[in-house]
Amino acid sequence: MRHVTHDLGNIRSFCGGSALLPLPIDILSLEEKIQIIKLLQSQGATIQELNTVRQSMSQLKNGGLARISKAKTVSKRCCDLAMYFFYVYLCFYFFIFREKIIGLILSDVIGDPLEFIASGPTFYSGNKNQQALNIFNKYDLTDRIPNQFFQYLKENETFNNDQNIFSIKQIDNIIVGSNRIALEAAARLCLQSSAYVPFIMTTCLQGEAREVGCRIVELIKANSSHLFYNDNIASLFTDKQTFDAFQIFRKEHKRYCLLLGGETTVVMKNEIGKGGRCQELALAAALSIDSSNEDDTSLLILAAGSDGIDGPTDAAGAFAFNGMITNQDDIQQAYASLDKHDVYTYLNEINNGENLLKIGHTSTNVMDIIIVLVENKEK
Repeated sequence: MRHVTHDLGNIRSFCGGSALLPLPIDILSLEEKIQIIKLLQSQGATIQELNTVRQSMSQLKNGGLARISKAKTVSKRCCDLAMYFFYVYLCFYFFIFREKIIGLILSDVIGDPLEFIASGPTFYSGNKNQQALNIFNKYDLTDRIPNQFFQYLKENETFNNDQNIFSIKQIDNIIVGSNRIALEAAARLCLQSSAYVPFIMTTCLQGEAREVGCRIVELIKANSSHLFYNDNIASLFTDKQTFDAFQIFRKEHKRYCLLLGGETTVVMKNEIGKGGRCQELALAAALSIDSSNEDDTSLLILAAGSDGIDGPTDAAGAFAFNGMITNQDDIQQAYASLDKHDVYTYLNEINNGENLLKIGHTSTNVMDIIIVLVENKEK
């Protein structure tokens, strides 16, 4: 933005903001805040629950950054923190003005809810103290958090700051990057190539990674007349209307490109190797492709993280295609690597590691993207 007047402020909200922009309320130290989050994570708290508690502990989240930027005076602590993040390009960049704020938001959360993207620094969604208390009660942690914080939540569980409400009315939050925007861009590129016709299935993909990989292949290989909209099928589509449109679409096109986005999960077991959810999805899909004797459908699948990093590896994700794993020994090793969550090691050793996608950090994150190229040899 080259031309700026003194009645306009710009706040850019990026993925990772929940963890990377800490300014605890005065009664908590940063270390105490970190320990509370670790405590909740150890109990299996969801990302929504974690961010709700973060909002109750922070001066910046839940509309706090917008409120501070509108204040007539800003504490040295806030200014120092803001400048720190500005210079190291971690999470937020902002210019402080007086009358109007525009929030430019990059979403890495399914459904793009403003209150959960970076824990909503420019979006006030109401007092979170009662919800935080409920979460601590749910996991039986009220005796394990600092007593002064517990008392603070009890004393302020219904309080709503009028300044928060007023500040949020003067903010325009605009999502400038999201999984939906990424998939729509991919669809446009696909159309320009004229090789495949694109179809966006969902931007809300969730579920166990290896199960999702198998479902995608099973969906494509199944006869349309044998497909019914059950829970497994529903997880691959935005809604039933999208599924019905897909059923018509696949009958009309021999070569097409399916686009899915979201964020799958991996349920870890005792043995933990090296890998990531996208790599597990791709390997499970590859095994499912070659488990069928049918050869009338050619598939090429890419599952990758848009940030360029899948799990604690240097790969963004992996490919899956017909004939990728056919040797019986390789098949057994592939299944073993899935069970041990050591998929990266396996994929790095076969085919000189070329089935892994390595592109480095992309400096952005709009969740995972799955691209499926389908060619029906007989129609």
